[in-house]
Amino acid sequence: MTKRKLSSEQALEKLMSYCSKMERCRFDVRKKLYNWDVDSQKTDAIINKLVSLGFVNDQRYIESYIRGKFYYNKWGRVKIRYNLKLKGFEEADIIPALDLFFDGVDYEAMILEQLIRKNKSITVEDEYLRKTKLIQFGQSRGYETELSLACVDTIFENLSQQED
Repeated sequence: MTKRKLSSEQALEKLMSYCSKMERCRFDVRKKLYNWDVDSQKTDAIINKLVSLGFVNDQRYIESYIRGKFYYNKWGRVKIRYNLKLKGFEEADIIPALDLFFDGVDYEAMILEQLIRKNKSITVEDEYLRKTKLIQFGQSRGYETELSLACVDTIFENLSQQED
């Protein structure tokens, strides 16, 4: 892939448009600038300019990211935290935002709903294998293992009560 060269003025203008369409973080902006072959000194200046103009705001991005990944992708805390760390955010910024958001939602109900839906799609009859698949599914979605396990136990308790 060949890089497209842009001047810093062109890059700033394009990034203002890019950031105004959707919440972006420094990592996303830096990646764009790298692809446009803007040198690192100009990159830092452009990012600082975008921050000062309010186009890039880390706290706003973190909150938006958490909301989006929870409601649309049905991700859990672990996966959200991990992906935010990959984007270069500090634990000190991530944890309070996660705590604030997850205090206001019924997290366990969402996990239970996702695991019930997954359980219906599993064709294996063996209970042990079904539980294993459900727990692996929960972990792949970023749900805490303890919560996934508790929800799986709830599902199987309800199933055994329905059979009685």
